[in-house]
Amino acid sequence: MRGGAEDVCLHAIEALQEDGHEVTLFTLTRPDFSGLNEYFATSVSTPTVRVPGRLGPLLARNLENKLVRLQACLLYRAARNQLSSFDVVVSTKNEFPCDVPSVQYVHSPRFEAKDPGLDRKSLAKSAYERLIRAIVDFDPERVASSTLLANSDWTAGLVEDVYDTQVQTVYPPVSLSGFEPTPWSEREDGFLTIGRVGPSKRILKNIDIVGQLRDRGHDVHLHIVGPTSDSAYSERVRERGADLSFVHIEGSVSHERLLELLGSHRYGLHGRPYEHFGITVAELASAGAIPFAPDSGGQREILGQKAQLMYSDIDDAIEKMETVLSSPKIQSSVRDDLESVREAYSPERFKKDICSAVNQALP
Repeated sequence: MRGGAEDVCLHAIEALQEDGHEVTLFTLTRPDFSGLNEYFATSVSTPTVRVPGRLGPLLARNLENKLVRLQACLLYRAARNQLSSFDVVVSTKNEFPCDVPSVQYVHSPRFEAKDPGLDRKSLAKSAYERLIRAIVDFDPERVASSTLLANSDWTAGLVEDVYDTQVQTVYPPVSLSGFEPTPWSEREDGFLTIGRVGPSKRILKNIDIVGQLRDRGHDVHLHIVGPTSDSAYSERVRERGADLSFVHIEGSVSHERLLELLGSHRYGLHGRPYEHFGITVAELASAGAIPFAPDSGGQREILGQKAQLMYSDIDDAIEKMETVLSSPKIQSSVRDDLESVREAYSPERFKKDICSAVNQALP
C-alpha cells in the first residue's frame, strides 16, 4: 500500500541513512524500493530486509489491507526475539511493545484508544481486541517507557491519555518534489478526493456532495485518487462513478500524475471523520488548493481551525462549499491563510525531528 504510514516509513529510513545509521527493516512483505522512492520522492538505499515468521507474511500476501492490526501484531511477535542486537528500534506505524530502547511513531493508538470514526462495538470486535493483545503480550508500561511521537496534537492527546506519558508531535512529511502549480485562474473547478478507497474515507458521500453542488448550478467534477483498500466498497464506488459523467476514478497513480492533479484543480474534499492527521488534506493545502474536511480530528490543525473549510455533515459541507465556490474574494483569503502549510509539513522538518528522537534514544 502507499499511504501516510508508508510515507512516514520511507522518509524515516531516508533520514536515518543520511544521518549515518545502519538500518534493518522488519516487514511482512519485501518492498519495491524503486517504486516507493518514485512515488514518495525519496532516495532510500535498499536496507537489509527481514521478513520474520510465517503466518504474518502469509496473511499479508492474501489479505492485503484487511486485519492490519492482527498482521502488525504477528510481525511484532515474530521480530521481538531478533531485536537484542540493535541499538534502537523505530516503529513507524504505531505502538510496538518491546524491551529494547525504541522510538514509536503513532498514527492512531493500536491497543487502547477507540477510533470514533471507525469503531463499532460487537462481540467479534471485542474478541479481536483480546486476540491482538495476547499475541504481543501487551503491557502498556513497555510502550510508555519508549519515546513516543504522534502525527498530530490531537493524536498526541489520545496517546497521552492512554499511556500517561509525554508525547511529542512530529507532523508527517508532505513531499511535493517537482510540483509546478497552475495559476488559480487557469485551474479547473474540480475536486480531488485522495486516499485509500475504503469505507472509512466516505467516498460515496463525497460523490453525493459534489453531485448536489452540480444540482445547485456549479460546474464541478470529482477525481477519486488512490489504491483500493476494500474490494467490495471499491466496486460500489466504481459502479456509482460509471453512471456519473462528473466522476473520474483514477485509482493508484504515479507521483507525477498526482502532482499534475494537485496543480491543476482548485478544491479538495476529504470525507474521513476523526482523521488522526489527514496527510491528503496537507497535500492539497500545500499545493495551493482549498481542501474541505470533517470538523474533527487532527485535520483541523492543518486547516488552522478555519470554520468555512470544516463541515459537520453533508448539508453543512454543501453550504460551506457553495459559499467558497461562489466568492473569488473568499477563495483568495483562504488560500492566503493556508500559505504556511507547505513549510510546516516539509520532509526536511520531519527528517530532522526523527533523527533527533532516535539519537536521543540511543543508549
